[in-house]
Amino acid sequence: MPGAEGGRWPGVLAGAALALLLLFVLWLAAGPLTTNDLWWHLRHGQAFVTEGLWPAADPCLHTAVNAPVPHQWLFAVSVWAIGESLGLHGLRVAHGLAVLGIVWLVLSVFRRSHAGLVAALLAAAVFVVLSWYRVVQLRPELLSIAAVLVLQRLLFERDAALSWSRVAIAAAVVAVWANVHTVFMVGPFLMVVALGGLLVEVGLTRRVVGAPVPADTTLRLQRLAAALGLSLLAALANPRGIDQHLSFVDASREGAIFNVLDEWARFDPFGWTNHAPAVSALAWGVADLLGIVFATAVAFSAVRFFRAPTTVRLRALDPMGLALGVAGAVAMLASIRFFWLSAFPLLWLLRAGRSRFASPATAWLAAAGCAGLALAYPLWGGWATVASVLPREPARWLSLPYTEHRFFETGVRFLEETGLEGNLYNSYSMGGFLCYRLAPRLRTFIDGSMNLPAEVQQEYRRVAIQRGVEPFETWLDLLDRRGVDVFFGVGVPAPGDERIGDPIYTTARLERTPGWLLVSRGMRHGIYLRANDRNWENLRRITDWYAEQGVPFDPSRGLDPERVIEAAPDWAVSAKLVPPRWREMLEARDGAAAGGKAGPFESVGLVYALNGAYEAQLDNDVVAARRAPRAKGPQRRLVWALLRLGRSDEAMRHARTLMALDPDDPRSKLFARAAARYQRAASRPTPDREAVDPVPPDAWLNELPLLTSRNPLRQ
Repeated sequence: MPGAEGGRWPGVLAGAALALLLLFVLWLAAGPLTTNDLWWHLRHGQAFVTEGLWPAADPCLHTAVNAPVPHQWLFAVSVWAIGESLGLHGLRVAHGLAVLGIVWLVLSVFRRSHAGLVAALLAAAVFVVLSWYRVVQLRPELLSIAAVLVLQRLLFERDAALSWSRVAIAAAVVAVWANVHTVFMVGPFLMVVALGGLLVEVGLTRRVVGAPVPADTTLRLQRLAAALGLSLLAALANPRGIDQHLSFVDASREGAIFNVLDEWARFDPFGWTNHAPAVSALAWGVADLLGIVFATAVAFSAVRFFRAPTTVRLRALDPMGLALGVAGAVAMLASIRFFWLSAFPLLWLLRAGRSRFASPATAWLAAAGCAGLALAYPLWGGWATVASVLPREPARWLSLPYTEHRFFETGVRFLEETGLEGNLYNSYSMGGFLCYRLAPRLRTFIDGSMNLPAEVQQEYRRVAIQRGVEPFETWLDLLDRRGVDVFFGVGVPAPGDERIGDPIYTTARLERTPGWLLVSRGMRHGIYLRANDRNWENLRRITDWYAEQGVPFDPSRGLDPERVIEAAPDWAVSAKLVPPRWREMLEARDGAAAGGKAGPFESVGLVYALNGAYEAQLDNDVVAARRAPRAKGPQRRLVWALLRLGRSDEAMRHARTLMALDPDDPRSKLFARAAARYQRAASRPTPDREAVDPVPPDAWLNELPLLTSRNPLRQ
């Protein structure tokens, strides 16, 4: 009753806070599509529909040995069907509805703890803060979260009789779940945990309390065991049979999944070593607080029971609910992927403390906690990091089907319009989207499906750091060995957030590399074509395309960004080679030339540095350095451009000037160190093939933080 919780206002405050928190989450979940893995799911779904559940080959990867395994086929087919019938905006709506359904389910579970509305709302807010990163991604895990909550309602709720109809429905849920997500074994595992809790309860009842086991406990034990057996049998109704049950164990043994840190990294409750934004500062603190409160409450309830064991106190201890709560807490520690299993320790706390939530003071305190979480989430909850890849303007948020900025749309469109064919090298985060847009003409190197041998994963990491794998093999040899025709480099030279985008700067990776031609450039991407006989037709397509665009392109030397900017400035803007305000930026710089100001030179020099027009950048930044002799930015860019052009002696002179300005500046030290290493490497005689330098000079250059922001000059 409202009066039992201090009137209606605590509930109103807590409800409004949860609604606000949910609005923030829906801005991410129902916004333009951002989930990397969604795209290969869509392509796999199409293959499953058109070719059957066992396609002849992987529709995306040129590095795959086998066809994709239909371990999540039902999710892939479902999202493909929604996309085909309702478009990508339909997927956005479906995702938003799924998130609303999950929050409704978890709130209904907490409400049935009888701890009161305000306590349930607070627990739901805690659940959202801890699990938001999983639910804002359109992945099969959405069904896993919903399925676990449904199993709680069907099987694990002590206040409801466990009927055979509930057992049958639970088995049906697991059968569907087994075709959607390989993590479905979480369901049977939780049934085992619940059975263990019930067996402990039976033992405590007989041996400690000295009372007969209640009939409802015996009945629940029997039917929960039946639910476990029926669920495991029902889950065999999938294309892989028993292999689906064993797939998680197999993946764990191979270790591939643990290379995806945002998925399987362990949670460290004692230090800030977790992976943001999946575990934000807010989530870290809330998870630690939940763990402390849960452990304290368990200890208090256990001591209270063993001091005076009674049936009533045993029921209050709730061994089955406690076992599920401990399992949820252990899963959270084992992997940040399972933060959503916080629902179980939260539910046990609600049941254990339901009498304490009845007081007005406690109700107001819970409402204030709910409001605090809603206000803290956009500031410290990781929301801002993910929201930064979405449009800020509501009109663009509504109109865009996916985040063009995140998926380097300009470069993808170039590959699409030129009709290039062959094998791509791409960043991990781009694999799915490139497959969705370009396969089967262009096939990708890696994507989130990880349907590739372990050696390809190693090769991907070695290329990222510019190393070969085989003895005396360079990373360029590795690309040739894998038959890579097109190299899609991405990013800006700045410290990155590996959970939002690939932090490794590869945009300029193949500049001035013999045998490779720059064929497309922007401030955030660079595409290179292998110049060999196999790609003659691709080169012709590119040459014809640029001719149709009226843009200069030399098929023997590749694209010259500076020449393009000068000859086709409007096209350069549309291709995002320069920002939309490029003409105004140049006019401001030219106007500043007469007045002696240096500011406009900074932004122009930055654009040139990002798009690879290094000669123009040098002309600009020499003036900028002269006008602002104490400024470090122009000197850094001068070192950057000179190293990019291979002029190491000149770069070293500017590096000394940079260090003289501020000898203690960490960024300046990085530039000076790179210049010194590059100069030493350039002064060596050309090595024999058997003595290849394992650390190419460009590797140091690619690690320089020219920028401090991932998103300068956002367009």
